[in-house]
Amino acid sequence: MSVLSFIEKQTICRLFGISDGFIFKYWSDKGAHNKSTTKELIYDSCGINIFEDVGYKGLSQQKCIQKIWDECSPQIIAKLLKTLSDYFCFKMGTDWWSDEDNYDYQQVQHIIERLQTLQTVELPKEENIKNLKLLLEDIEENIKNDKPELVVDRLHTFASEYLRNLCHTHSIETTDSKGNEYPLHSLAGMLKKWYVDNAYFDSEFAVVAIQNSINLFDKFNGIRNDNSAAHPNDLLSKAEAEYAVRIIANTLTFLDKCEKSKIKKVQTLPWDGGVLYIAPDEELPF
Repeated sequence: MSVLSFIEKQTICRLFGISDGFIFKYWSDKGAHNKSTTKELIYDSCGINIFEDVGYKGLSQQKCIQKIWDECSPQIIAKLLKTLSDYFCFKMGTDWWSDEDNYDYQQVQHIIERLQTLQTVELPKEENIKNLKLLLEDIEENIKNDKPELVVDRLHTFASEYLRNLCHTHSIETTDSKGNEYPLHSLAGMLKKWYVDNAYFDSEFAVVAIQNSINLFDKFNGIRNDNSAAHPNDLLSKAEAEYAVRIIANTLTFLDKCEKSKIKKVQTLPWDGGVLYIAPDEELPF
């Protein structure tokens, strides 16, 4: 769910010439802007390499910007808009500003200020899993409205579904002999064992962090059952709820980034020009 409204997006697009697959199209048409410059602007502000990063490579400049709007945190979007604003000022100089430019520029600065104040948590984006996408939208809405105490139950469900999906990815069984689903902390424990057995991490620190997360997930089960909206409970205080939500969210995001970092480009297939991605422990098909 984007944190930008339709009107905000239209204002941003008008100021920065975002249209027809380009940004700063009014300069691109004159040969004064290209995708390499866009790549540098996005990398400096967001840490995303649109030429190489999975999910961005091959997208137009406009689609890269829209993907960041839809998937990144308000703070990252604010950094991007600030970088684009600074670049706009640099390129425009002082002589060519129209009244419309001035108006749009001031509106974008207000948008940046608003985004910088928004509460947010970062969670894995799993667009291909419908339940997780819907849960994520619900979680983000409550975080934006400063209601972390209402996030605990939804985040527990999200975490369970996400870890279960990771287990399936690594062929780890997620149910016992009677067909009952393992609880959250058990899923984390089985994943940790798989990571250790397969030397998945580069450092012992990561292994210890995952080991500690098992106990955290266990305690998160407890507050979900006794202090969340899942049952007629007294809700956790806002401060404790926000703290718990951020710790669990950070752990899930860490796992997600580790998993995605293991996906690598191995070869451009000569017969169709496509790119093959395989996990590090898979065999090459040729």
